[in-house]
Amino acid sequence: MAEPPDGRTAACVSTAWIILLNKPTYPLTVWALIGVHAAALSLATMASAPLYALIPALASRSAWSARLALPLVGLADTLYSTKLMGPAAGTELFLFPCALLAIVGFSAGEAIASRTLVILIYCASLALHGRYGAPLEDWGAEDPARLFALNAFSAASLSAFIGLRFARAK
Repeated sequence: MAEPPDGRTAACVSTAWIILLNKPTYPLTVWALIGVHAAALSLATMASAPLYALIPALASRSAWSARLALPLVGLADTLYSTKLMGPAAGTELFLFPCALLAIVGFSAGEAIASRTLVILIYCASLALHGRYGAPLEDWGAEDPARLFALNAFSAASLSAFIGLRFARAK
């Protein structure tokens, strides 16, 4: 595949690959932290993997569309995972890297797209926070705290990757 036409799109493609390559490790980590019952449920978080896999292909056709799609896919993935795992699991923290992608993925000349995405992510957060209902798994007493620690670390790591990767993008 040809190199994307600009640095921001290349950074989005790199970010999509990092997320895609890390998707299979999540159930394994959940298994190690909590057990096989939780790992089985966390396998459902892999449902979004094909969407991340489409980002590089989309970038070869339309750089702008790929840069728009990545935070939208991340938003959908985050909302789905939060419903699946429950808000106490901390998956909502991935809204921060989604917003970060919405900010750094666009140039100053594309401020309308960037601002619209940030507002959409923020409004989704406001509208859904505390309204996801019961998680699909009945977690044990300590399980949500373990998941929260895992997801907080993961969201922070992804945010750091985005900051470092986009710092050299033009």
